[in-house]
Amino acid sequence: MVKSDLEVWGYKTYRPFRIYWILHEYGLKYTAHKIGSRTGETQTIEYLKMNAKGKIPILQHNTKIITESAAAVNYIIYNYKKPSDFYVPNNSFKKAKIDEWLFFSLMELDCLVIYTLRKHEIPENLGLSNLYGKAPNAIKAAREHFDRMIKACENNVPKNGWLFGNSPSVADIMFISCLMHCDKFKLEIKSKTILNYYKRAKKRRQFIDAYQNCFE
Repeated sequence: MVKSDLEVWGYKTYRPFRIYWILHEYGLKYTAHKIGSRTGETQTIEYLKMNAKGKIPILQHNTKIITESAAAVNYIIYNYKKPSDFYVPNNSFKKAKIDEWLFFSLMELDCLVIYTLRKHEIPENLGLSNLYGKAPNAIKAAREHFDRMIKACENNVPKNGWLFGNSPSVADIMFISCLMHCDKFKLEIKSKTILNYYKRAKKRRQFIDAYQNCFE
């Protein structure tokens, strides 16, 4: 099998999924290296040469390597022709509004909520408290923070379409990928508007194709 110029390392988690999704939005061919976290596959000498952090995902474009999912998603929009049905901002203010959603998703949801639950929930709830220790107060605070952040951004999520109109953007990819953890950690989306937005996103063909390749 001939490798593509684009390669993705990692699968079965939501951070690699972000890269799969943008590649499907842009209709780009890629090679998927389906290695997992905590399997030892990210700790080999060969892998650590590519990513000394020993984590997934990686986006590799020929000899170029990017080791953070948001940066990888942006790399695609910076370097490939925009599809007709994908939103890319054309001025500094609109770009800043996209970034606002990116940083919100990464910090307020991914870091403060999802990663906290992943580290401190019990294994029966898909957590790693056996490795990092139980922290019931941290879990409670994370769940409460999720509710506050969903309420805070509710008015900025449209009742139809995507965050910036009729086409998805990088902002949607990052935000939706965080909402996908709700099923895993039994987080309730206490907003009908955001819940419907999430359901719409999961029906998009590019989302479905990316999900099947990343998770199934």
